Amino acid sequence: MGFDRDNLVCNARECFKQIETTAWITNCSHVFCDHHGKEIKLRRKGAAAFVCPACASHLREDGGLTERKLNTSTNFQALLLCGYHPETVMEIANNAITFWNFQKQQICINLERKVEYYRESIAKMKKTAAQDRAEAQSKIESLQQQLEQVLVHNSELQKAPTKRDSRGNHPRHCEKKRRMNDFL
Repeated sequence: MGFDRDNLVCNARECFKQIETTAWITNCSHVFCDHHGKEIKLRRKGAAAFVCPACASHLREDGGLTERKLNTSTNFQALLLCGYHPETVMEIANNAITFWNFQKQQICINLERKVEYYRESIAKMKKTAAQDRAEAQSKIESLQQQLEQVLVHNSELQKAPTKRDSRGNHPRHCEKKRRMNDFL
């Protein structure tokens, strides 16, 4: 799935998943996917202090964590605002825009954090690759020196006169191996 810039993303550090259906919103303007929102809700039941996992702000018991369905129709959303004074609707709209801008800042912060992590990873990989390359080059040079020594030694052996036994024959290890047919 590609990244859709118009979707909210979970503010849990390990998640960053796009939220498409159900969002859990805190009074400190953080938003969580359904999975992490339910985890927070479960932790709230047994905890003395109810805190946001993204910023550690204390969450109110009433409305500190609210579940919202994001896939409702525009008509339904408009009906929710019907009957309110225009100033109240404008205040709600202003709060919604502020929330949206905050979430976009959270996305930027998370992406910057990931970019920094990947830069550090690349730097470590480059360092490791340079060390591996240096070790490999050293080993290649060592093997080339050994090969040169073997070639020199082989050349010396080829130039040296062949020793013969007392009858003037070549040593047995130099003789051609005989086949069974040679004896028949």
